Amino acid sequence: MSQKSNIKVLGAGISGLTAAINLAKSGYNVEVFEKRADCGQRFHGDMQGIENWTKKNDVIQELKEMNIETNFDCTPFSNVTVTNTKIDEKFDFDRPLFYLVKRGDSQNSLDQGLKKQALSAGVKIYFNSIFKPDEADIVATGPNPARLTVADKGIIFKTKMANTAIAIVNDEFAHKGYSYLLVVDGYACLCSCVFNETETLTDCFNKTKTYFVKKYNLEITNAKSVGGVGYFTINNVWQKEKSRYVGEAAGLQDFLAGFGMRTAFRSGYLAAKSIIDNCNYSDLVEKEYRKYLKAGIVNRYLWEHIKIGDHLRTIKGISILFHSVNNLRSAYNFNLGQRFKYRKAFDYIDKKYSTRIT
Repeated sequence: MSQKSNIKVLGAGISGLTAAINLAKSGYNVEVFEKRADCGQRFHGDMQGIENWTKKNDVIQELKEMNIETNFDCTPFSNVTVTNTKIDEKFDFDRPLFYLVKRGDSQNSLDQGLKKQALSAGVKIYFNSIFKPDEADIVATGPNPARLTVADKGIIFKTKMANTAIAIVNDEFAHKGYSYLLVVDGYACLCSCVFNETETLTDCFNKTKTYFVKKYNLEITNAKSVGGVGYFTINNVWQKEKSRYVGEAAGLQDFLAGFGMRTAFRSGYLAAKSIIDNCNYSDLVEKEYRKYLKAGIVNRYLWEHIKIGDHLRTIKGISILFHSVNNLRSAYNFNLGQRFKYRKAFDYIDKKYSTRIT
């Protein structure tokens, strides 16, 4: 494909705009079509973490290498607390475990920051616009609504509580998932994240809110509802004819904890690279993420089994895993132990989530 060719991107989320920015900076005429009225309107001020443990390099450095600036609020967290509501474990890492960003259409959100970068690079964004995926060069439409595997429900609010990051691992508070409280400079996000059995979500969230209010004398002011969904698949289709699928549209998601922003950035970048360098996108993304996705299946299998009826053991297991960032990284590299368990884990996941992830 020659320079100055017209490229159409469907979806103005992280992966779509990352691809668009890189293509525009390489001389392509890029048009992005977004079904909503503005970037970020899938979200409502939620705080989310860009994980910083699956690779040796810091994710902020990786963003720079992918031509993405941090022109949005981005707060590093090296201290986290994990609890089963009876036992608390505090962890202090020598580098940020994740970077908290705000999602939505507010001024300092990640989504608006990417929008500004795209427009500055010369990308044309058409809002309230849709067309068929097979007409797009890059499809970045987010999770498949027919095959959702994870959902979260929560609130954002103002509080006097100091900056903090606390996660609850207890099925009564988040079925097969986790609940969390995040606070940055008086802005807070409290959510429950459940896997598979989404009908438990409201009850889990109510219990989570009650726990945090009582445990920390949490003051909640100007609360607003937030929530979202996620999608993971074990049968990824990276490309159909000319259309390259990126981010959650391709089922790229951490099946253990649901962190997907880093993979969204990267897959968008790889889609752009495949066009710029005239190389095979499927080969690029397979090389980058096949082990990661297989590790996610094993991690999800182990998580669901270690949690059954024994939250104390869960905390002890997390203590071992969280001993260092290196241990966390190993858990996403499809290590030898994961390879031994993969077949059993795959069969379990395929059966339990068959209507959702195939």
